[in-house]
Amino acid sequence: MKLTARLAAGLSVLGMSILAACGGSGASGGGGVVPPGGGTGGGGGVPASPTSSPTNSPNASIICRNSGTPQSVVQAAVPQSETRRMPNITRGGQNDYAPGVIEIVYRQAALAAHRAEAAELVEHVQGDVRAEFDSLSDRIQIVSVAPGTEDAAIRQIGSSSIVEKATRSAVRRLQSTTAATLNDPYYNGFTPSNTPPLYESAASPGEWDMHVICAANAWGYGNANTTGATFTGALGGNVKLAIIDTGADLTHPDLAGRTVFAESVINGVRTVGVSSMHDNDGHGTNVAGIAAATGNNSFGFAGVAYAAPLLILKVFPDPPCGSGGCSANGADVGMAISDAVAQGARVINLSLGASGPDTAEEAAVAQAIANGVVVVAASGNESTSTLDYPAADPGVIAVGASSLKDASPASIIESIASYSNYDATNQTWGVVAPGGDPSGNQDPDDLHWIENIYSSTAGGSCGIDFAGSSGNCRTLIAGTSQATPHVSGAAALMLSVNGLLTPAVVKSTLCTTARNISNMKQGCGRLDVYRAVARALNDPNP
Repeated sequence: MKLTARLAAGLSVLGMSILAACGGSGASGGGGVVPPGGGTGGGGGVPASPTSSPTNSPNASIICRNSGTPQSVVQAAVPQSETRRMPNITRGGQNDYAPGVIEIVYRQAALAAHRAEAAELVEHVQGDVRAEFDSLSDRIQIVSVAPGTEDAAIRQIGSSSIVEKATRSAVRRLQSTTAATLNDPYYNGFTPSNTPPLYESAASPGEWDMHVICAANAWGYGNANTTGATFTGALGGNVKLAIIDTGADLTHPDLAGRTVFAESVINGVRTVGVSSMHDNDGHGTNVAGIAAATGNNSFGFAGVAYAAPLLILKVFPDPPCGSGGCSANGADVGMAISDAVAQGARVINLSLGASGPDTAEEAAVAQAIANGVVVVAASGNESTSTLDYPAADPGVIAVGASSLKDASPASIIESIASYSNYDATNQTWGVVAPGGDPSGNQDPDDLHWIENIYSSTAGGSCGIDFAGSSGNCRTLIAGTSQATPHVSGAAALMLSVNGLLTPAVVKSTLCTTARNISNMKQGCGRLDVYRAVARALNDPNP
């Protein structure tokens, strides 16, 4: 099985095809960008001129209770050019591994009693211990060896009685109450499409994704509500949310001042500090925005948990990375997970993955969940009936992508994105959330994409936006990477109003409160953050 990309890849800006750093050549095949449903990436990215939008009459699953009346913002007179970025889809039949990296699993007691022997094992293969971390009763060592000697080193080390297991490090690639009233212009939509239930149309931008999941109703618990109490934490402000990805652009106004911990973990080297994790790809900034872009700041977008303190951990190197695209190794992901737990994360977002498991990553995930941390991961973009890892790891909340079908604007319906992985053997494998499903990079229909923030150094649209603001770098993007942070944000909101919830209870609650959109690939259903937060509060009204 080939380990597959979770990062949306192909970019088109102002009609010029640009290959994203973590994508590929734009053609079908390993590492290439393939639009959902086949074909090739590339092409222009300039949407058609806005036209008067029709009245949306979507199916009942899209409509939330007491939507409220949002602020109306006049659209800019000149049509804006928006970056478009397709989900990355790679196909193949074998695992990819990080060169020169192996992972050794010891029982903690055995390693403590045989430290000298363990050191000799590493010395005999001319290795170097780069890092160690605990996982339940095990101790994981990340060891670098000469590229090409990995298998021989694994055989030699694995033959020792003190070693539980020795493996190579797998490659990871990138994979988007009464309602509260916000003043964020893209959340509220633009004339003439700033009307319920989507506040967006095919020709006018917005955040249809936040409206479909009933985010405003969940935020309403921060005001007077049906429980008779006001929950000041209902915006996620007391729950640390970790984004393990390509870093983030903290100069974006919708992320400024939100980060409480930042580091990069690249090839086993930890570097703590904001300067180490700036996002030159854009993917991590976008994921952070969907999960937690600052809300009610009269600017740009609103994320699901829009007041949550953020931990940003960068595990992908900066582009360019060659024809195969940028990738991280599972050892680095595992180290970042361990560090996020140590820094107090309650929710970890992993918009990344591949088709095979990784020992260090799986161990770190298990340790995180055992420590009460909710782990959320993308199901994968390969249109397969099996989940990618770490979404397939025990206890992880797997997230697929939902989309809108608006061929008949008078009857918009929800569906499952054509690229979204699911588990055919388990009807409750996870949930789906908005991820979009464009036909290709030139798809001009805004309802086929997820729009949110982007890095200023990654080629996003950074000019004057539809609200007339500057500095709002943004992109149109699609993938299970974009679906995942909707669920991570929802988990943060749930924990913000009920901090006693365990990862298992958060997972089961998201499942039982999801909306049925009548699709065999939906798992438990499509995320309804309002119902999930209401259940966390034992509010019976939704």
